[in-house]
Amino acid sequence: MTAGGTGAMEEVPSDAELIARVRSGDLEAYGELFARHHHAAERMARQLVPANDADDLASDAFAKVLDALRNGGGPDVSFRAYLLTTVRRVHVDRIRAGRKVTSTDDIAAYEREPQGFDDPTVTGFESGAAAKAFASLPERWQAVLWHTEVEGEKPAAIAPLLGLTANGVSALAYRAREGLRQAYLQQHLADVAGDRCRWTTERLGAYVRGGLTKRENRNVREHLDDCAKCTAVYLELVEVNSALPALLAPALLGTAGLGYLAAVSGAKVGLVGFFVTGWQKATENSTRTAVSAGTAVVVVVAAVMAALALTGNDTPPAAIDQPSAQPTQQPPPPPPPVNPTQKPPTQKPPETQPTQPDPTQPEPTEPEPTTAPTTAPTTAPTTPLPTPPLPTTPILDEGLLTISLPTGGGSPSTGGPGGGSPAAYGPWTRSVAERDAGLRATVSIKVPASNTDPVVIGIKFGKALQWPLTGNPAGWTCTKAADGRSGSCTAVNPAAPPTLPMTFTEPTGGAVADRTFTVSGKSGRLYDDDSATLTAPPRLDESLLKLAVRKTDPDRYFRTITVAPGTDRTGVTLKLTYGASLEWPLAANPTGWKCNPAARTCTSTTPTKPAPLPADFAVPDGGSAAARTYTVTATAGLLHDTDSETLAPVRLDESLLRILTPDPHNDPNPFVYNRFLDLSGTTGPVTLEISWGKSVTLVSYISRGWTCSRSTDVRRATCSTDNYTKSLNTEWAAWPGSGVKNQITVKAVTPGRYDTDTAQIPPTAHSKR
Repeated sequence: MTAGGTGAMEEVPSDAELIARVRSGDLEAYGELFARHHHAAERMARQLVPANDADDLASDAFAKVLDALRNGGGPDVSFRAYLLTTVRRVHVDRIRAGRKVTSTDDIAAYEREPQGFDDPTVTGFESGAAAKAFASLPERWQAVLWHTEVEGEKPAAIAPLLGLTANGVSALAYRAREGLRQAYLQQHLADVAGDRCRWTTERLGAYVRGGLTKRENRNVREHLDDCAKCTAVYLELVEVNSALPALLAPALLGTAGLGYLAAVSGAKVGLVGFFVTGWQKATENSTRTAVSAGTAVVVVVAAVMAALALTGNDTPPAAIDQPSAQPTQQPPPPPPPVNPTQKPPTQKPPETQPTQPDPTQPEPTEPEPTTAPTTAPTTAPTTPLPTPPLPTTPILDEGLLTISLPTGGGSPSTGGPGGGSPAAYGPWTRSVAERDAGLRATVSIKVPASNTDPVVIGIKFGKALQWPLTGNPAGWTCTKAADGRSGSCTAVNPAAPPTLPMTFTEPTGGAVADRTFTVSGKSGRLYDDDSATLTAPPRLDESLLKLAVRKTDPDRYFRTITVAPGTDRTGVTLKLTYGASLEWPLAANPTGWKCNPAARTCTSTTPTKPAPLPADFAVPDGGSAAARTYTVTATAGLLHDTDSETLAPVRLDESLLRILTPDPHNDPNPFVYNRFLDLSGTTGPVTLEISWGKSVTLVSYISRGWTCSRSTDVRRATCSTDNYTKSLNTEWAAWPGSGVKNQITVKAVTPGRYDTDTAQIPPTAHSKR
């Protein structure tokens, strides 16, 4: 990128790059993160504490995040959301720290405080399907959803934070929203009981986007009319994108998230209606049924009150300072209170006197204290909650697995690893030794810190490839499957799996699927898979093509073109080129081939075992060596070979032609000069080229099977026959003379041979009248 043609602009590092630099000890990088996100942290802090304390709370949160990054924890991409969550948690820690035991004469205030802290909005939201779906997304998707949907930032403003272009941010946000919708549906599928509900739930995503057929649309509508549960899922799905701020902000920021959003947007009135929908979604679980009208009114009123309280001042929300006002969840009841103003009895009541329990309080497990305690109670009895089942929904993590391909003299094409689309080896110059060593690739897998789940890598490959491993690479235990096209490797140390090296034998052909390998990684709930297509550069194989003499003949060149068989081919093509003295040598429909004379190509119908292809060339009459040369190029998958041959022209054969003069007793016409043009050693096609001097003229030519033509403006004629059986009788008229004026010249041409003779008319010995 250039500015004004003066030079390249300095690239702005993304949040992920700055985080990586902080982990390596670069504090200046953390200063850049502080500058980018300090304003947002203060804005969040002002929703929790008075304005004059907001800066201290934000600074403490930054210090916590720095410690996490130095220890290898913290975010990898989504710094803003992690920071705001830390602000809320630091505030909660401060509240809890203020409840530690202190000496006091008045413990009434402590008795009114609950013994634990909980955020009901977050608790309700985190048990819902939308929160689980959001948590299952890759951190990069979570980051782009937070900045675009919750904070409402433009793609151009987000691009430097994520290290993308504005268009890249828009594309990533689109994929993230679609991923959230799909993950949300997956959360509900686990709770679907009936086959009909499952059929409907699986199609709700397409139903919302209008991607179903008319019949499917009708079936979904009919089911939604009868099923309140699926209707609730559908309504939530419709709101997943339109109400993302109300869904996501409480998950990370608690009830203060609504005030934070109001501070971002500056809108108070719109926030109330938006929070009504968000509160209902955040506090209902994924398997909710129809909510009664009275309960809905209570939730709506509570939501509106909370929204107005959060947007109207900078003081801490009442939900945190006075937990007793929380409408959706109450803490466990505290022990029976002791009135500090009441004097203790001077003596214990008789043991036989029964104590009347207070019906509003749980029965104490210990006797009432006789004196006022000097310290506030530090713990309260709690009812143990059932341990929730561990989540089992698979989570796609696009950063879990990476395939690294060699670059050699070129580089792999775009796509494939981390991009969804397959990568391909581009062409590059490779030596024979490099080609024989195979094509190398490495697989890297990045698991969470201190991972204990088994790390398994699966490998599948097309039929043009072979198992890429020999034995067990360092740190891995590998097994090849019985099908010969797949296998798997398990990391010896799941907490730090090393890279897995692979070497594929360079393919010599095959379709794209035959040359593609897929690597899948899995560790616990996380999974990822990538693919790559191997496309080695075409190379010469001198054993691929062979030209052979089919039979020997003096008049034609009979040849056979043979292509060696191969098991991994999808096509075999022959390309023929030849000089001006030659012609197309193949029959119209050779067995096992489809030929195109105009393009001078032939394609085998059986590429794994091409049929022999016969070729017949007529002996060229003459011409240069290039004019008499033909070349055949064979291409089979990635292999090619080229052979050529130069054909000899027709040769001189002195015994081919004789010009005979009949004796007087056998002269067929005594009034003219007869000359018989006789050939020997041939029964095939013959061409006679006849010319004569000024004192001679050709009167006629008499013989069956011959066809002659004569030029009227020159002393020349041509006679030919396809099957020679008898000599050609020519009749001449002549005037006295000698030399070339009375000379005739005849050139006989038959495939592969030629001969030229001359004769004088009238003969020198005697003459006819």
